Amino acid sequence: MRLLNVEAFLNREMDIGRTIPITRVLEERDDATTAYAILSHRWGDEVNYKEINELTRMGEEEREKIRARKGYKKILGSCRQTMKDSLQWLWVDTCCIDKKSSSELSEAINSMFRWYENSAKCYAYFHDVDSPIFVTEPDHRQFNNSNGWPEWFSRGWTLQELIAPRDVQFFNEHWVPIGSKRNLADTLEKITRIPQAVLINGLASGVRSAAQVMSWAADRKTTRVEDRAYSLMGLFGVHMPMLYGEGKSAFHRLQLEIVRSSNDHSIFAWDPKGRIRRSGSVLADDPSYFRDCNGIWSVKPDWFVPRFKSRLQDHLPAVRRVMPANLIQSILLTLLGQSLVRELSTFSITNGGIQISLPLAPYPNSSSLFRATLRCKMDIAAPLMTIDLLSNSTVYYRFFGATGEPTVFPRIKQLFLSCDQDESRHSLTLDDRTISYYGFTRCGTFPRSISGNSVKLSLSNDLIVIIYANDNANVRFAVGLGYYLRNAWVHSAYDETRAQTCTPWEDYAKRVYDWMWTKQADLARSMPSRGTTTDTSSDSVSFIKHTRLPRSIWAVRTMWGDWPSGNCTVTIDVAHCAGCCNGPLEWKTLVNDWDGLDTPGPMQMAGPLSPKYVLYLDGTYVQFLKSTHIGIMLGDYGHFDSTFKRDGNIFQDLESLAEVLCVDPTDPAYRPVQRSVSGGNATTKEGDTVIARASGDSSSRLILRQPIGLSLPNNQPLVSLLKALSTRLTNKCLVTSVVRCAVQPGQTVTRLCYFSTPQVWHAVAPNEGRLARFKEIRCDFCGCYRKMVDFTLPS
Repeated sequence: MRLLNVEAFLNREMDIGRTIPITRVLEERDDATTAYAILSHRWGDEVNYKEINELTRMGEEEREKIRARKGYKKILGSCRQTMKDSLQWLWVDTCCIDKKSSSELSEAINSMFRWYENSAKCYAYFHDVDSPIFVTEPDHRQFNNSNGWPEWFSRGWTLQELIAPRDVQFFNEHWVPIGSKRNLADTLEKITRIPQAVLINGLASGVRSAAQVMSWAADRKTTRVEDRAYSLMGLFGVHMPMLYGEGKSAFHRLQLEIVRSSNDHSIFAWDPKGRIRRSGSVLADDPSYFRDCNGIWSVKPDWFVPRFKSRLQDHLPAVRRVMPANLIQSILLTLLGQSLVRELSTFSITNGGIQISLPLAPYPNSSSLFRATLRCKMDIAAPLMTIDLLSNSTVYYRFFGATGEPTVFPRIKQLFLSCDQDESRHSLTLDDRTISYYGFTRCGTFPRSISGNSVKLSLSNDLIVIIYANDNANVRFAVGLGYYLRNAWVHSAYDETRAQTCTPWEDYAKRVYDWMWTKQADLARSMPSRGTTTDTSSDSVSFIKHTRLPRSIWAVRTMWGDWPSGNCTVTIDVAHCAGCCNGPLEWKTLVNDWDGLDTPGPMQMAGPLSPKYVLYLDGTYVQFLKSTHIGIMLGDYGHFDSTFKRDGNIFQDLESLAEVLCVDPTDPAYRPVQRSVSGGNATTKEGDTVIARASGDSSSRLILRQPIGLSLPNNQPLVSLLKALSTRLTNKCLVTSVVRCAVQPGQTVTRLCYFSTPQVWHAVAPNEGRLARFKEIRCDFCGCYRKMVDFTLPS
């Protein structure tokens, strides 16, 4: 290691301003045979290797700037303290390592624990403490960015710098001694959660498990994310190359090195209280996952096996009722041999994951969910810890959110634990464009943000909560989107406390998230599937649910698409609701045309099912109905009996309602989208003529001359227009696409139409009982009112 010659450094400092000889202040020494002091500190404005080495060769101005740095004064104070302690050598990480050399930096980081361990003195310098007395109680006003304690205690690297040295001396910013590790052990344990035995006598004296050591680093920070792993290597006695830029993969590599060098199951016991709930890889993402693991004890296989045998013997009467006799005999024979101890003692890292043998018990009603027993305990008197695993054919993933309890006694099974996060994601498109029409806005999402309207959920187990609010009406609700055991679910919830309290939306989101997380198995089971509909005519099936918001005039409509392709749109809408509906209603099945042309919001197909004529508009497959009237126009709305009966046109209504809606009817956003018309297998094209045949009936055909396709645009203005018309045009059908053909130069007529009912026009059937009760209340009220004012109300 490269050490600072304290005497040479101080002599050079005394000669500053005179003729300065070129003095060598850094020398290579052997850490095992050299008595040296070592500095532990929080980095700031530091002096590096090149600057400390070439100080005397610099110009005066540049040299004085370096000497004025706090980092230089820190080195100077460390040298003076080293001389007081009768030591000749000092190691300071900022200037004793040439960080431009990646090999030297890697060697230093891998050797650092040993260097601190072999030091004669370690000086822990607190740059933010001016008191001559060590802080014994948290002071959040003075140390507001470091949990109430000096910042030194919040840094990742200083953890090993506290544990490794035998003699740690603490100094305030003026280099006044304020205590030592030995005489402050009780206070240090309170600050760091490290047992006094470990602080005084080292790791060998009181470490219970790998998870416990990880827990000490849970709340510490590093400038580089990789250093959260690299700063812990010495504590576990492992070595690995430095790969800055690898991100959290560094911590994954650290855990794999720990697995290779030990058989401690506690490395898999992170998040024992289910606060983080990250399903996927059995490896934690960072030390914070071990925050609640300080009390975990690891147990040896030769302790574990006899107790496992005893437990099986105690449960034999129950086991015989659910397990064949020959299988019981096989298990007992296995347990009687010493091979089980060896089997439970070994891990191996393979390209298929971590190969390990664990007692595994299946959950009822699931062929892929298991509870695994680990060789560790939450405290010395507690039962063995367990984790839940989700099987994905060849590997097992960590899983959070299981409900119920396994009813079968565990069997020891060899399995592969996944070291990689399950990157299987389901992409959802969130369509909440119409939510703003009644004054609602999207407040945000929890526990993570989303990019625009794209939501990605893990297929194994995931949940994201979206909060909407109308602050003027003091109404707020949440929509949860989740996956549980690869089953998708959606659920909406109303904020019952919003009227009485004004809690931030983030607090409400956290509360909803926690509730939905505990109920996700039930929420997933309540979702419909394609098997719940008898309609097999379309691959595009969606489901809609109407949930009334209590004490308001609105209801939430949630639409969830289900497609073979695996990606779908979730539409969130708010509709008027007088309170006479059944609520919350069950999911209803809708056959829709979302997989066809891009439409302004979800649409349900309308009109007769046949005959339909197949065409492609801009390459998209569409089945049209033959127009019953050549005067039908895009945007017409009406109803069907035997044929389509036109009641009006949304673009004509737009002109008459422009002032009320505060819109410009000439806005280009309302212009129809023109599309090219082409044929598929059921059509032929001759010059400028397209011949379309009816689906399923090749003898029925239409000759389309110079066809032009027109469709409604899919944009916010048109979506808002449909919403504005929803109360007037309830359950009406709408012409969303047409094919117009030339009959003579400059004149076209509509030959084919596509009819849909916008979901925003869909009306929920009222609850007849509630309607009758509302009528009674109204009559009673009117009767009382007449008597009070002696006035006859108009009918």
